Amino acid sequence: MIHRKFNKLKFKRTYVGGSKQRELEIFHDVQGTKEDNSEVNWLEYRRVFTQYSDDILNIVLSWRQLTINLRTAFLILAVLASFMNPVVALIILSASVLFQLAHQYVKHVERKRLSAYDFSLDIILSEIKRETGFNFDKN
Repeated sequence: MIHRKFNKLKFKRTYVGGSKQRELEIFHDVQGTKEDNSEVNWLEYRRVFTQYSDDILNIVLSWRQLTINLRTAFLILAVLASFMNPVVALIILSASVLFQLAHQYVKHVERKRLSAYDFSLDIILSEIKRETGFNFDKN
């Protein structure tokens, strides 16, 4: 399984090469044009794919952390507001529940992204080993 830690929260996608068009060109150049994948530069593909996947994973993990923080903050506000006005406390508690639902959804997306990343990296690393004999670690 892949384990990544990111120091900086990120909420917007950064494209490999700086733009979406340039990212597509980079992937196209690395993949080659033959159907049998005989032109693929697997080492370069691994580098570009890892950069692409880490960027997406960083965004998903940032959104997950944001939903946790907001859920907790609204829950604390709801407890504090319950001493003053129970109606306001229920409204704030509802916001906390909504962020809990958002958190569950983001966790689902995270599991899907990690699974796809792990599976794709397995294929890339097996191709590198088959062609070069080198054995790379996922992390």
